[in-house]
Amino acid sequence: MVKKTYILAVATVVVVVLIAAIAVVFNPNLSGPTEEQPETQQIIDMTRRTVTVPSDIQRIIAINSGCLRLLTYMGASDMVCAVEEVEASSSGRPYAMAHPEYATLPVIGPAHGGDPELIAAQAPDVVFKQDADVTNLDSMQEQLGIPVIGLVYGGLDTPEKVQTFYDGLTLIGQVLHKEARATEVINYVNGLIDDLDSRTSSVPDSEKLSVYVGGLSARGAHGLVSTNAYYAPFTLTNSKNVITGEMVQGSTSVVSIDAEVIPGLNPDVIFIDYNGLSLCQDEVANHMDVYGSLDAIQNNCTYGVMGYNGYHLNYDVVLTDVYYVGTVLYPNQFADIDPAEKADEIYTFLDGAPLYVEMAELYGQFGPVSLR
Repeated sequence: MVKKTYILAVATVVVVVLIAAIAVVFNPNLSGPTEEQPETQQIIDMTRRTVTVPSDIQRIIAINSGCLRLLTYMGASDMVCAVEEVEASSSGRPYAMAHPEYATLPVIGPAHGGDPELIAAQAPDVVFKQDADVTNLDSMQEQLGIPVIGLVYGGLDTPEKVQTFYDGLTLIGQVLHKEARATEVINYVNGLIDDLDSRTSSVPDSEKLSVYVGGLSARGAHGLVSTNAYYAPFTLTNSKNVITGEMVQGSTSVVSIDAEVIPGLNPDVIFIDYNGLSLCQDEVANHMDVYGSLDAIQNNCTYGVMGYNGYHLNYDVVLTDVYYVGTVLYPNQFADIDPAEKADEIYTFLDGAPLYVEMAELYGQFGPVSLR
């Protein structure tokens, strides 16, 4: 009898435990108190400032050149609540062309900083500012009473600038809880860079054509002497740029060289930024004594590329230019690439829409151009 009572008691306990376990599965709140989501998080921005931001962010504003572009790449366009006046025109900036809604948002002041009162009036949860100056960032944060995150822009022409680009994406991902998208964009761009290197790094220098880029735009259009020793479409394709770092004291920026230097360099191929094409054509026509003997001009080896400087560097345009340059300089290694199709792939991934046709209407199609 005692044994039967013991077995009955044990069975009862087992049943009670099973019922409790099932109840917890179907109603996790019965398992006891859970840790609540913190209302804020601390982040360290790209200027090493510690900034406290809300954990739940719904409204954001980007100020200074390039900042809205990065947020667009990060898939945060639906969180943008206001824009600088410059965003009312999308011409030449793929991120804005893909998102015409930016032009309909409230305006928070002029380019390169906006107006603090107009920014505050839109009540963003956080402001992203492309600015490496800690004093400027702290001053704006104090004025607004809103967290201001400092972003430092990068580039694609040197490994250091590429890493800065990636660091900016990573920071935005941390603030907006979009870490997965940051990883996705970084992996995509890194994959393109690796692909370009794998196609061209094994080509001996003796088999490479020498190349020059002219007419590069930088705060406006410029002529043939406007060039860059670290032009990303050349560096990323391991190409033989006739302008070396030593010639420009190591500058990675757009520079102007002496016109008299170009004939001595005599590149096999010349690329022209469409922004400066008419200026380059005028220069050649007016100075045939200087430029007329160049092999590239004599042999009609002159080609147009999209201008990629528009309210800072358009990474997407750089990458489309790179693949086109690759097809010209390394036809065998890029035989499988259609530059227009590759451009649309890049624009769609980073901006959300295929834009090659629209960009070609603005600049000109990838292809030969005449300098004579």
